[in-house]
Amino acid sequence: MTEYGVRGKWIGLSIILASLFLPTHFEVASIRFTPSLVVLIFAAPFAAGLFFAQRQRIRLPDVLIMAFVCWQGLTIAMNNPGRFVEFTGQQTLMTLGGYLIGRTMIRDARDLAALIRIGGAIVVFSLPFALYEALTDDPIVLLWIDQYTGFDTFIPNDYEPRLGLHRAQWVFTHPIHYGLLGAFFLPLVVLGLRGADRPVFRMSCGLLIFSACVLSVSSGAILAAFLQAGVYIWYRLAKLFGPPWRIVLATGAVLYVVLEAITTKSAFFAISGRLAINPQTAHYRTLIWDYGSAQVVRTPIFGNGYNYWPRPHWMVSSVDNYWLQQAMVHGVPAVACVAGALVYAVVAVNRGQDNDAMRLAWTLFLIGFAMSAATVAIWGEIQTLFMILFGAGLWMLPRKAIAPNVRTPRPFSRNIAPRLTRFPAGQTGSTA
Repeated sequence: MTEYGVRGKWIGLSIILASLFLPTHFEVASIRFTPSLVVLIFAAPFAAGLFFAQRQRIRLPDVLIMAFVCWQGLTIAMNNPGRFVEFTGQQTLMTLGGYLIGRTMIRDARDLAALIRIGGAIVVFSLPFALYEALTDDPIVLLWIDQYTGFDTFIPNDYEPRLGLHRAQWVFTHPIHYGLLGAFFLPLVVLGLRGADRPVFRMSCGLLIFSACVLSVSSGAILAAFLQAGVYIWYRLAKLFGPPWRIVLATGAVLYVVLEAITTKSAFFAISGRLAINPQTAHYRTLIWDYGSAQVVRTPIFGNGYNYWPRPHWMVSSVDNYWLQQAMVHGVPAVACVAGALVYAVVAVNRGQDNDAMRLAWTLFLIGFAMSAATVAIWGEIQTLFMILFGAGLWMLPRKAIAPNVRTPRPFSRNIAPRLTRFPAGQTGSTA
């Protein structure tokens, strides 16, 4: 790629990333638009064209993400046909568009390192605003936009303080999404930039990024950060004894089975309930799981859409569990598509031999997402950001070695050259 091409790529990617952090929205023909959706309308077709222009090999995650978007559209057409056009358009742009942007515009370690630096800088930049919000309960950016511009913005959340802090949402619709922003970039900055930036700089940035998780005062984001750190330590210890990921998976599975055996409820809810900042929230999530999973059993294939599902009258319809919410709305096949793409990517990427630090950082990012997604719904700008980061790591998938096109020499034979004879072909002469 030429110098102008590289510069144009990063200008475009910077515009895409910046649009994810503009907390405004407007309506056109009763359809809600955000700056990121407007940018994706132009960027997603470009990324799709670039994917085919690069003649990339189609991998299983490509197929599964496409199948996920198509299945979402099918289930909404069946369950909520009035929402089909708006929903399918938005989900295609945010999910498939974000994925293709990361897949096509991040092609090597240098590209991914540059993307990580931009994301880490955004998180650090947000800290003064988030700290002010956590101390005063004033989402200063949202208030400025509401008071001094003509644009609509997100509704400020009004939650009870936790640990003496108000929950900072910065420019997102929910504080947990701000916490997830920090959890996404924490391993990517601390480990992914190893060898590119000095350890002191990476660790300092890591502490600042972890502060974003804390200022959101969200159990899911903070637990994701601790899980990433725990798995990293576990990985380093396991590496002393053999194949690290096999040991981590085997010991983790044994530990989970033991916890399932000694607890009266699911091991995940037993752990998250004891570590939750607000025990009432943990109990409510257990109820969501009980009633939500019952709905999945009733409509396992095509889901229930956004229709009513049986629950106590005092429970709201929102589901604070991305995996459960996808199964309830779109059916188990939707969850299988996303989970299959993530599992395949993690397994295949870690079969590679190069970029060990980058592979480990990206794997921890996905592990943190998988866990935190069980405690919150994922939508909007944070969904797009995740898909960009997910697609951005797939260049690390190992490529099959292509055998050189060298002709194998034929064995020497005296019969190769034509023989000169006075007899016709197929006849044998006689000497009398």
